[in-house]
Amino acid sequence: MSASAPYPPPLPNPPTDGITSLTFSHFDDEADTNVLLSSSWDGTLRLYKKSPEATGFESTSVQKAAENVPLLSACFGHSLRYCYGGGLDGVLYQVDMERGETQTVGRHDKGISALCTSSTESSPPSSSPFFGCMASGSWDGTLKLWSTKSPSTPSSGSIFETSVGGKVFGMNWVENTLLIATSGRKVHLYDVRKSGEAFAAVSTQQRESTLKYQTRSCALFPNSEGFALGSIEGRVAIEYVEENDITAAQGKKKYAFKCHRVDDTVYPVNAVAFHPRFGTFATGGCDGSVVMWDAKHKKRLVALPRLETSISALAFSKGPSGGSLLAVAQSYTFEEGEKDHPDDQIYVRTMLDHEVKSSK
Repeated sequence: MSASAPYPPPLPNPPTDGITSLTFSHFDDEADTNVLLSSSWDGTLRLYKKSPEATGFESTSVQKAAENVPLLSACFGHSLRYCYGGGLDGVLYQVDMERGETQTVGRHDKGISALCTSSTESSPPSSSPFFGCMASGSWDGTLKLWSTKSPSTPSSGSIFETSVGGKVFGMNWVENTLLIATSGRKVHLYDVRKSGEAFAAVSTQQRESTLKYQTRSCALFPNSEGFALGSIEGRVAIEYVEENDITAAQGKKKYAFKCHRVDDTVYPVNAVAFHPRFGTFATGGCDGSVVMWDAKHKKRLVALPRLETSISALAFSKGPSGGSLLAVAQSYTFEEGEKDHPDDQIYVRTMLDHEVKSSK
């Protein structure tokens, strides 16, 4: 395994309380792909953009969705101007990042733990009933879909809602597949080309995770043929969407492996993120480490230098040069209870080919 270079200095003006999500913008314009959005327990959405004059990122907008309401999740809409935050209060907020104006799009009965939109290059076709939509998953055990086509007049109601039978702990949307990981170690897979009852019925692809402990994180392959699950017990599972049609002879048999363990201490896997071009993936754990893996060849590529506390979120850059940047949130996740801990920080690291591309 090759050695890795150190992290650059952290981004300026970081969140002041637990970082809950990171996501890069997904727009076609190359200049707009290097914009990073964060959400946090301080109730803010923050935008960071790569500075044209320097190699680092600068803070371009900090907006509070609501007073004294932590944000558990965030995603971009269909422009850099309008972003969305999922509140601990169950409210879905639309925030104008230029004017600082906030509107309520809708709500769940409990905290919105996951938000996502399909990336521009892999969105459902315009004929799909869910073209231009955002998905929200909640601790109330529901999935809802919302239209983001008219941000100036956001809808006050969801266009689709269904029960997923447990708290939503993770969600990812790639091409026509929506992945949801819930409590009870359940996994739900939806085909967004369907609609209404047919859409709900696709979640007959409900299954139990092969991991024995609670799921903490999940992510789909870039081609959406499979997915990775991270658990609270320092393990990752690799599974495939069409598991019944896959044989060991195809080299696509599901498996699980141990990770994020130091001596006899086992740490939760808080974050999983796939490289959009090479299909390798990164995991981040409560041990403060980020590790790159090659799922196809079942090997570890590189471990990045360990940070001072938990890794709470990861995100690869998108667009034409997708995966050249990895955003890493250092943020204590209270796995050891209330105690003094290092400040929250966000790092954006340039990833070298040997760190993200399999040599095999």
